[in-house]
Amino acid sequence: MNRQKASKLATLYIIFMTILYTIWACGKTIFGSYLIKNNRLFIDQLMKNWAVRVMSLINVETKVLGRENLPIDGKRPVIVMCNHSSLFDIPVAILALNTTFRFIAKKELFKIPIFGHAMKKGEIISIDRQNHRQAMKDLQKAKEKMLDGVTLWIAPEGTTTHDGKLAKFKKGGFHVAIDTSALIVPIVLKDIYQIQADYQLDIYPNQELEVEICKPVDASEFQLGDRHILMDKVRNEMLKALGQEDIQ
Repeated sequence: MNRQKASKLATLYIIFMTILYTIWACGKTIFGSYLIKNNRLFIDQLMKNWAVRVMSLINVETKVLGRENLPIDGKRPVIVMCNHSSLFDIPVAILALNTTFRFIAKKELFKIPIFGHAMKKGEIISIDRQNHRQAMKDLQKAKEKMLDGVTLWIAPEGTTTHDGKLAKFKKGGFHVAIDTSALIVPIVLKDIYQIQADYQLDIYPNQELEVEICKPVDASEFQLGDRHILMDKVRNEMLKALGQEDIQ
């Protein structure tokens, strides 16, 4: 990639406009929730519009491979598992997947005024990472959303990485997948950390980004006691697509 860091002024502009677009989307989400009875499609369109605006700020051209691997017929619950190394992961995924999906977010984000309320109204799922019992209850809500036709987006690493290397996976998402007999679709955002990594403020715009949607892994073929085998299978698919060796 040809990388050139955005100037301080350009970075401030990107941050300011991202916040502005996010507040705009949050406001419309909250307002729309009181006017539209079944607002899922409305939220879908809002998310896409937000993602387009945010990605236009950094002028990143995205190429999507394997789009045919994403089931959209609604016959089976679907969990998308994605590597997580940038603050731009979500808008990239929204545009690459182009389907009804919601993600799991840490409960602390729901305490942010307006933003947290909008996430609740937008069917984003809160999870308490510090309380295992509550986390299990939170994942039950995720199951209900999946069985209602929502594709669930999960970062199995649980947090962002700063160097793009796939970190150790958490077990919760695989527990949900087996419980619901879901199809797990691994996707990888290749080298997105080269654009912006972790929570760093350095941004390198005007690049090309490749997203690969890998073939689904059928969680119905596994028992709960075998979830580590399922985890390894999904992880190996993602490592292969990223061209990485396992370092866990």
